[in-house]
Amino acid sequence: MLAAALVLATLVGVPGPATASRRPPREALEGCFRPDPPGSFRRHVATAIRISRDLPRSWADAPEIAKIVCWQGSGFKTDFRAKGPSGRVWRGMFAMTVQEVETIFGTWMTSDRNALRLTPRCFKWGWKACPHTVANAAWAQQIIAGLRWIWLNHGTPSAAWAHIKRIGRFNSAPRPGTDDRATRAPFRRCPVAGRVYYRDSFGDRRTVGGSHPHWGTDIVAPTGRAILAPFPGFAVAHRDSWFAGLYVTVLGRQGYVRNVHLSRVGRLGEVRTGDVIGYVGSTGDARGPHDHFEWHPWRAPRPLHRAPSGFRSVMDAIDPYPFLNKVCGARRLADPPPGTAEPLER
Repeated sequence: MLAAALVLATLVGVPGPATASRRPPREALEGCFRPDPPGSFRRHVATAIRISRDLPRSWADAPEIAKIVCWQGSGFKTDFRAKGPSGRVWRGMFAMTVQEVETIFGTWMTSDRNALRLTPRCFKWGWKACPHTVANAAWAQQIIAGLRWIWLNHGTPSAAWAHIKRIGRFNSAPRPGTDDRATRAPFRRCPVAGRVYYRDSFGDRRTVGGSHPHWGTDIVAPTGRAILAPFPGFAVAHRDSWFAGLYVTVLGRQGYVRNVHLSRVGRLGEVRTGDVIGYVGSTGDARGPHDHFEWHPWRAPRPLHRAPSGFRSVMDAIDPYPFLNKVCGARRLADPPPGTAEPLER
């Protein structure tokens, strides 16, 4: 009861701790070690996995999924809604924002181009507005959203639960003991070693997978150049054959970054600042070697930098350009290397 009260108090805007603790308070986790989900929860998980077509079927037996929902403080309710002190609204049993579900709804974030598509409509107008033929769509769509988040940012339910116990976050919803201040200097290292070239390409038009704005900044460097963790966190790798190619996510205390189009991966799992997590490449829809670098903070600073494209944010990503200048500026080339194709992605 105490755990649920602490989580709910944080979500609805009751002031939490003034400073971040190294670990979430024990009492905030205790009630979720043995959660008591509805009897039909496992069946709903199995149904969602089956209709998603791209999630591991073995996850249906993963006890960590119920623990993660418990940690979200939503009481396993599909109509859960809460507003935090930052003005953001969290919805559904996984307590995700519209921006977060937008980030994982597209087919480009899976290995299957024809996978089930989640839409922001699910959060804006209620889960029954989701296009789906299964009778329990309100459950299935929310579970797919939560499980895709686990897959993209943690790899497995067990890794996701370990991450929650370590730093107190599953997604952007603030929790007792976490630092919810806006992040103004997130990176400790330039994500690509050596001298690099980049410009502010955030929001530029891209066409693969349907016309969409560019989510990050393209950092140009030769194939095989080391890509480094810009902060300590948890690194997980994925691959598709048509959009991102080989990519690595690093999830940290203040948000997560994605490094896309890699030639190969480096260290995964727990990483420290500067660890080599991959190598520059041109996989997926890249037209030349570069690191497509995205920054997704838990709390974005205000006001946001405005890119030349006019975009300040795309879904839950913000323009990493001004933050990269703080750690890469001294090694930034004034002009693109000879032969650099623009744009670097289709």
